[in-house]
Amino acid sequence: MVLAQEDEHTHPYWYARIIRIFHVNVEYRDNKESHYSQPRCMNVLFVHWFRCDGSPAGFAAKCLQCLEFFDQDSLVEVFGFLDPDSVICRVHIIPAFAYSRTDTLLGPSFVCKEDKYDTDWCYYYLNMFIDHDMFMRFHGGGIGHKAM
Repeated sequence: MVLAQEDEHTHPYWYARIIRIFHVNVEYRDNKESHYSQPRCMNVLFVHWFRCDGSPAGFAAKCLQCLEFFDQDSLVEVFGFLDPDSVICRVHIIPAFAYSRTDTLLGPSFVCKEDKYDTDWCYYYLNMFIDHDMFMRFHGGGIGHKAM
């Protein structure tokens, strides 16, 4: 879970499944004339992004937030790299078993979990009751937690 880079009127967080953690040696230079810096180890998360499905959710709606993966038509938004320091906390995401599985989102790939069916769940629920910290993030009222 990371803070959303959108305005306050949309969902305040973005969610992703971590696929791999990379440790990269990086060299950079300030301009074309300068020398490369000393190699520096950088940690990077390779993630598969979820999006909110837009249905009413939360305490007022008495319903868990429903998430889904982006489909193949929006490949730019499907995967990304993320700085581990931008991760707020881990979340508990539950497959929505009532909506079954699908193979239309992303075909067989090295980024998918090995599965004999090569399918994903159509929807997932975001469990906001997993612990007191997560509960207060969604309910509000805790120190450092904004109400949604």
